[in-house]
Amino acid sequence: MSLPIEQQIKALKASIFQITSHQTGGKRAKRDLALSIFIKFNLGVMLNQLVARYRHYGATDLELCEHVFIDDTYICLDAKLFSSINLAALARSAQIYKEVVEALPAFSDVLHSLIEDIWLDDQKGNGLGQYLTPPDLANLIGNLIDVCESDRDKRTQPYVIHDDCSGAGSLTLPAAQREARVGRHRTQLLNLMVNDIDPLMCCAAALQFVSSMVVHEHDLHQLRVICSNALTETEPNSKSMVVIKTPEKVLLNVKLAHDQHMQEKLQLFKHMNSLTNRILNKS
Repeated sequence: MSLPIEQQIKALKASIFQITSHQTGGKRAKRDLALSIFIKFNLGVMLNQLVARYRHYGATDLELCEHVFIDDTYICLDAKLFSSINLAALARSAQIYKEVVEALPAFSDVLHSLIEDIWLDDQKGNGLGQYLTPPDLANLIGNLIDVCESDRDKRTQPYVIHDDCSGAGSLTLPAAQREARVGRHRTQLLNLMVNDIDPLMCCAAALQFVSSMVVHEHDLHQLRVICSNALTETEPNSKSMVVIKTPEKVLLNVKLAHDQHMQEKLQLFKHMNSLTNRILNKS
């Protein structure tokens, strides 16, 4: 039986701390480094799994080159550093993270409490003065915006949601989660553009969206993660870190696969009902 989410998050946090347990240095520096390694490593894993998923649904290498852009400089891990960390703890944290994503609804803000407790703990606004929007407040803001958009349910064309100071995606994730509750056809209309000045926050936002795309198979029309100063670096000078536009072929094949799966489930239910009726009639 799986653990409650609160305990899974606690276990995930403990595993992250173990990543740099063998290293020397101050406690704070080791914790920050551990979280950075965890986020970058898991983003790389999820991006690889997303590409593999696209291939599974028929995307060619040419289509992948046209639809997926990743700037490796933001997520690469130094080989010397990688050889000095606790790889077992890193693998364990990756497994727990995936289990948490699977257990929660698509596009849940899994990383909020981890970043607050590890990265921003005791900062008191120092550095970049970062404060993440709490999930309950982010959901409230999203619901208020949703009420004002009376034509939301009538949308048939992709539309843009843009967050210039996205952090880990706190304000954008609820919008994707609401559409995911309706169905995959709705998340496929989302064109998300998130920007932050902090490269680690950009990696965290990308990880949160990509992990749901992989684990829950909720494709977005497009995800663009930009790392820039929103006040001074505007397009075309802003730099994309990750750009993912789901190929049309993938969207079509995903729909066919899920339609077939539903038909198989329907046939199974019909068979079970028929079997049950025969048993009841005999009795």
